[in-house]
Amino acid sequence: MVTRQRPRSTRLLVVVLVSISLAVITLDYRQGEDGPLAGLGRAALAFMAPLQEAVTEVTRPVGDFFIGLVHLPSLEDENQRLRRELEDVRAAEVESGFQQQQLEQLQDLLGLEQSLAPDSVASVVIANGLSNFRYTITIDVGSSDGVKIGMPVITGSEAAPRLVGRVVRVSLVSSEVQLLIDRGFSVAGKLTVSGETGLVEGQGESDPRMSLVTPGTLIEGNEPVVTQAYEVNGARGAYPPGLIIGTVSRSVPTEAGLEEFVTVRPAVDFSALEFVLVLLTGGEG
Repeated sequence: MVTRQRPRSTRLLVVVLVSISLAVITLDYRQGEDGPLAGLGRAALAFMAPLQEAVTEVTRPVGDFFIGLVHLPSLEDENQRLRRELEDVRAAEVESGFQQQQLEQLQDLLGLEQSLAPDSVASVVIANGLSNFRYTITIDVGSSDGVKIGMPVITGSEAAPRLVGRVVRVSLVSSEVQLLIDRGFSVAGKLTVSGETGLVEGQGESDPRMSLVTPGTLIEGNEPVVTQAYEVNGARGAYPPGLIIGTVSRSVPTEAGLEEFVTVRPAVDFSALEFVLVLLTGGEG
């Protein structure tokens, strides 16, 4: 009898549980958020949330890694584009600074040209012949512009005109200029503080040397040296007075003690020279 009643009891229990479940579900549906299952759901959500967050923290880097792999080619292209744009901006800044520097040099040279009593012609340096044997530059003006051999070449500004050298070769449209550092160049110089005069001669890679200085002359460091005017048998020197040659770098007495000489640091950076003026005075006919 027990064996016969067990299936009936089991079926009855199932029917009762299903009925209760349907009743609870129906009641929960009708009551919405206030239903009996809603609270259970909220409790389950509160319980599962920390577990879900932990799983997400673990799996997110893996997911991001694979997403990054998918987008890696496009990211590399974007980086290349940004690098090119950055290089363009830097190049534009450099070009702008270079153009500003050129403009300032031209403005200084224009002011110098307008301040000079004698005529002059502006020119551009088109070649640099600096070497161990000759120190020259080539400029883009020649005999068609009135340039002659022996004419002085200068640069700088009205407040600070600087000596470059002299013309030594002329063609119709260009000229070669011997720089003051060349071993074959010489010019009368003057120390601006002591007033002592001497002969400044080029020494190639070394600083030019000013000789014939009176022994015992008080010479200051960085004392400016300028061109000195002179006249021989009614003929004036080729260079106007007051052109800056450079500054004293050191003073050396000679062994005989009859004179001493100073070395002169040039005022012109010949490797970066771009614009010059040729003074259309003197020169060989």
